[in-house]
Amino acid sequence: MLLCQITDLHVTRPDTLACGRVDTARALRHAIAAINRWVPRPDAVIATGDLIDTPHPLEYEVLRACLGDLDIPLYLVVGNHDHREALRDAFPAHAYLRDGGEFVQYRIDLGPVTVLVLDTQDPPGAGGHLCDARLAWLDEQLLACAGRPTIIAMHHPPFETGIEFMDGYGLSAQGRAGFALVTSRYAHIERVICGHLHRSIQASVEGAPGIMASTCVSTAHQITLALASGAPGSITLEPPGFAMHLWQRGAGLRTHLAYVGPFEGPYTFEGESVS
Repeated sequence: MLLCQITDLHVTRPDTLACGRVDTARALRHAIAAINRWVPRPDAVIATGDLIDTPHPLEYEVLRACLGDLDIPLYLVVGNHDHREALRDAFPAHAYLRDGGEFVQYRIDLGPVTVLVLDTQDPPGAGGHLCDARLAWLDEQLLACAGRPTIIAMHHPPFETGIEFMDGYGLSAQGRAGFALVTSRYAHIERVICGHLHRSIQASVEGAPGIMASTCVSTAHQITLALASGAPGSITLEPPGFAMHLWQRGAGLRTHLAYVGPFEGPYTFEGESVS
């Protein structure tokens, strides 16, 4: 099973740049073109939140047009920049967006692997939260898919990253504790995949030994890797990209970070071009 993860698309209205500088729709189209060319073809693409930027109804129109070029089944996750009902209205064919009642959460079965999508949005703030109802849903779903390798997908990561500015908008301490309490009961969780950070970060889930969580780079701009206390929040135009999560029986889940070009190569070790 090969699952492609894109995240933090931050698509804006036409003629508007994210952070006054980034053409996020153009960046998304480049990422989609790269994914469509991928061999082997991913079984699905999951977009782990912050699909649009403000939100504004026109942004969802642009988003829908961009994602319409994708040739692979697509699943959407809500982030703090999103709006639940506007997202559902923009993608009426994606019936799974209404499976979780108030929340945008659902189950996907991709061959032998289950993906559980969890809603961490906590409007009107940018930080995330997991209330008792969402944690109960997660517990119920994990019990129902016991014995199947399972990936949990959510926007806010269940760990602090050390990037102080972003940790101020992270998952609440209560949400992290509740998440750890639930997930620590289950041995079939392969990974927790998240967005929000615009960087590739890996950490174990505190309070849930053996469970690894990771974030992914954005298809557009990245958050500056500023680990000093008091460092101001900023973005950087480091290369955009996406993740490829490969699961194979007997080997489990491995994650590969892919960058979106253009860049030279591939070449042989002798310097010859690989056709």
